[in-house]
Amino acid sequence: MGEHSSYGTDRIEAMFAKNIDLFHSTKTNNQIIVKKKFRLKNIFKLTSFLLKKLYKILPSLLKDLFFCLTVIHKSPSSKFFAKTRYDELRTLIDVKTSSTVLRSLTHDSYDEVFKTFKKGCYSTVLNDISELEPIINDVIDYAKPSHAGARPFFKDGKNITINNSFSAYYDLSDKDGEKITSFLNNSLDGDFNQHLSALAGYKCKLKDISYSLGIVFGENSNSEMHQDTYSSIAKGFIYLQDIDLDDAPFEYLEGSYQDAAFRSSITNKAILEGDTHSAGSTRLRNNELEIALQKFKLNSFTGPRGTFVVANTAGYHRKGAHRSSKPRISLNFEIKRKGIFSKALINLVS
Repeated sequence: MGEHSSYGTDRIEAMFAKNIDLFHSTKTNNQIIVKKKFRLKNIFKLTSFLLKKLYKILPSLLKDLFFCLTVIHKSPSSKFFAKTRYDELRTLIDVKTSSTVLRSLTHDSYDEVFKTFKKGCYSTVLNDISELEPIINDVIDYAKPSHAGARPFFKDGKNITINNSFSAYYDLSDKDGEKITSFLNNSLDGDFNQHLSALAGYKCKLKDISYSLGIVFGENSNSEMHQDTYSSIAKGFIYLQDIDLDDAPFEYLEGSYQDAAFRSSITNKAILEGDTHSAGSTRLRNNELEIALQKFKLNSFTGPRGTFVVANTAGYHRKGAHRSSKPRISLNFEIKRKGIFSKALINLVS
């Protein structure tokens, strides 16, 4: 029966052990029929696409002026603004705007959700995730995998290949995403949406999540401690295997999102030194990493299969060391990142 004698997570582990190419679907193209429907959100996608095109051609100073509070402007583009408190101030504005979501909390849940907001992360354990196995099994057949930013080299401009580095991410269909959302709604505590909103920085729900299956092995560009951007965004994992310190656990520096001065100082330094490869999602290296590890508590999220973790990845985080012979397999998810004006409006209404 070959690779199909196992199922779901076990099947992926078996395929990986046999060096079966996980970057090619096991079904032919004529077996996979995807019907595209026109939706209103496609108009917004087009608008976003055009804005990104405009952003690319603008001079650095104009990017800093006109796109200051947008999510596509990850870091100052000009050395002029990198010498000022520009990035610190807009980060402080984002933190303050995101904190307004706490005003919609109920009295009973406020203390616990406020802790989540301050730490920048939340975790629990789902007792039984067996009903997710059919979804895990099928997605590698119908979805085309990508690297999703996890590259087999560090983002230092040298592009030196990391040996035995592998990463593949499969986007789940809307139908499978709805199944996972339904499962999580029945499995998580009733106040989870409030924790999710605190991390995303605006009022949101599980139904707003998009999912992918992640398969990684060895080290990659996400092994370095980094932040995704200056603006808050909630991302997370459901571990599909038991994960200990040797299995590349997700690691997070608690409270680092709140420290605008520290985060902006690292970003500005990268820009002034011409480190454009990591300036947008700044890496902590050498002495800066040591300072951060002393300044913030490092949380290594280990746990059994079904461990559920979500964090504001504008704070510093990384993929932990991978010393296992198996790939790390997880269901990954994220909430759409919103700009400061959008978050303010959503939180004001809620």
